Amino acid sequence: MSAPAIAARPVSSETYRAVMRHLPTGVAAVCSTDPVTGVQNGMIVGTFASLSMEPALVTFSVMHSSTSWPKIAGAGQFSISLLAEDQQQVCHALSAKGEDKLRTVDWSESPWGSPHLHGSLAWFDCRIEHQFTAGDHVVVIASVLDMTPGEGTPLIFHGGRFGSFREAV
Repeated sequence: MSAPAIAARPVSSETYRAVMRHLPTGVAAVCSTDPVTGVQNGMIVGTFASLSMEPALVTFSVMHSSTSWPKIAGAGQFSISLLAEDQQQVCHALSAKGEDKLRTVDWSESPWGSPHLHGSLAWFDCRIEHQFTAGDHVVVIASVLDMTPGEGTPLIFHGGRFGSFREAV
């Protein structure tokens, strides 16, 4: 016996947001250096994820209206810094509108030429492999050129607030 067909009803963006805020996400900074001007660009994503181990691929998505992503994508490669629990100020700096977002952030240049944010949990240097539009976002798939682990506790975004994860003892 098959299940009865149910007509799909449109999901409002308000309902979608209210439900999705129950899903905790990590916070990652995506940064690049413009190869022509030498200017650093950065933004925050909450959708960073591992995609494949062989080959090493990662993914994230960004609003198609982002003004930061075209600048980062223009470099062709970028770094991803996984933010630690004490890096809320870094998150706020890179979430702001405008230019020169990294001016108040401690960072150093990776061997691949992109900013690695000091104090982060891990760093990835990546090259764009694919971009495609999905709804109101651009989905980015990138190959991992190099990665370095750090130590600490991750910055987590949940329910409209920042927090951290502590293992139960």
